[in-house]
Parts: sequence; C-alpha cells; structure tokens
Amino acid sequence: MVDRVTRFGVSLSSKLVERFDRIISELGYDNRSKAIADAITEFIHQKKIPDGGNLTGTISYIYDHHVSDVNKKLVELQHGFEKNIRSTMHSHITHDECVEVLIVEGSAKEIQTLYGELGAVRGVQNCKISTLKLK
Repeated sequence: MVDRVTRFGVSLSSKLVERFDRIISELGYDNRSKAIADAITEFIHQKKIPDGGNLTGTISYIYDHHVSDVNKKLVELQHGFEKNIRSTMHSHITHDECVEVLIVEGSAKEIQTLYGELGAVRGVQNCKISTLKLK
C-alpha cells in the first residue's frame, strides 16, 4: 500500500528558509519536500524516548536570557522535577545566550515530560535530549 501525500503550509522566517535551502543544496537535495520529509523523520527519531522503564541521560538547551521570565520559568520547572534532575551545568555562550545541561534520571514518562516542557518555554531556542535505558 502506497502512503498518500499530504500537502500543508508552514510559516517560517526568511532567514531560516535561506539557511535550510543552502544546506539542502549542499547536501544535494533536488527539492524541499524530500528534505523536509527527511528532517521530520529525523525529528521524530530524535524526540522519541523509549517507552517504559527508567532512563538516565542529559537534556541540554540554549536560551536567550533576555526573554521575559525565561530564567524564572526554567528555575521553577527544574524545581518541579528536582527528583529527576541529578545535576545542572550553566554557561554563558554569548552576551544574550546561555546553555544549560541537565543530568536526568527517572521514568521515561517523567523525563519525556520534563524535556517537552523545557523545550516549550518561550526563549528556549534549541533543546536536545540523549537518554540511556536503565535496567
């Protein structure tokens, strides 16, 4: 059975589209659709956390500390997951941007929730997770 194609519209900044077009051209893509499909597939693989069991790993993110209340929201969120966060590291990377790395441990559901909520905070520009399943 052949998967049907679905068309949809996406609004992106012109800078992001220019960067994307430059990269896909360098990689040899013939069109955006294939590159976007590959990017979505990669996104799904990166964001999917193993179901069930306990995990350990890291969550890292870059954020603009000038965005209103971003520091307050991140600290409140971290305190809400204090039983899952084993350690944090904070570093200033530019005048505007900071990076934080959290070492986390807990149920897959708890880690997924923390990761999702961190990535959703206004001002967080990039959020990555790396997990290992514990026995």
